[in-house]
Amino acid sequence: MSIKKISVDESVGHVVAHDMTQIIPGEYKGARFKKGHIIRKEDINVLKDMGKENIYVLNLDKDTLHEDEAAFKMASILKSDNIKFEDPHEGKISLISKIDGILIINKDLLFKANSESDILITTGHTNSPVKMDEVIAGVRINPLTIGVKKMNKILSILKENILFKINPYKKLKVGVVITGNEVYHGRIEDKFLPTLNKKFKKWGGELLDYKYLPDEPEKITKSLLEFKNKGADILLNCGGMSVDPDDVTPLGIKNTGAKVIKYGVPVLPGNKLMLAYLDQIPILGLPACVIFERTTVFDIVYPRLLSGEKITKAKFVKLSYGGLCHDCPVCQYPHCSFGKVD
Repeated sequence: MSIKKISVDESVGHVVAHDMTQIIPGEYKGARFKKGHIIRKEDINVLKDMGKENIYVLNLDKDTLHEDEAAFKMASILKSDNIKFEDPHEGKISLISKIDGILIINKDLLFKANSESDILITTGHTNSPVKMDEVIAGVRINPLTIGVKKMNKILSILKENILFKINPYKKLKVGVVITGNEVYHGRIEDKFLPTLNKKFKKWGGELLDYKYLPDEPEKITKSLLEFKNKGADILLNCGGMSVDPDDVTPLGIKNTGAKVIKYGVPVLPGNKLMLAYLDQIPILGLPACVIFERTTVFDIVYPRLLSGEKITKAKFVKLSYGGLCHDCPVCQYPHCSFGKVD
């Protein structure tokens, strides 16, 4: 490989060896000249405006890879049935989700690969919800070129295990029990069902059926079992989750025979959440904050349940780190720290 330095004034007719980025503050940032562009006379002033007095003409040999080819080789290993990638842009390739689902990242493998010099693989957080066509990672090398031998070592590391996978949301049927004398007797308007319908539209899940019940544990238990027999894949029991003696939802859930995983979780908002499993069917006892707060523990747990994940007590405990919502003026969830476990 050889690199020859040429004055911009003498560069007409030469080929650009790599994407050349132009930045105009507040207006533009991008590849002004793409790799392979043949420099013309009218490009000279533009290059000088970009701060370029010289360009480099690159001649590669069989033992050296250009940054675009190196990124392509890494991306080719990291793609899957649910992950695609775009063409190189300024030496970087973005990995993109082909579906809605939960992103799972092998952090140990990520750190091992990035421990190799000149390798840059950048990601979001594991266990995060992602949407179709969302960028989940960027891959590139730091220099303009890399040796084939070194690249092969990196590729062998990436082949050791699966670095990225996306667990798709399943088409699950949801049974909803809304508890509270004040709603059951028509004293106040129910806000739970409209809220949940918005959540179903955002995350997924099909409303199988719903029922309003008074604060009577026997009726709660009966209705949950009826929805289970009716084919519900997830059961949501709304309201009646506080420490007030009249709040009997937890008892109604327990009396189904379900195994309680956690009642009270270290996440705000949503401390009073309950998760239990009736056979393999998750039951979520939802506190009233689900109605009043834009983003709660429900938005962390529910999408993961839709992906088929089994939530354990240990996973709830880990949510204590990152489980505080900052109630930002403009909610960016899931692109924020809420619910992210490092």
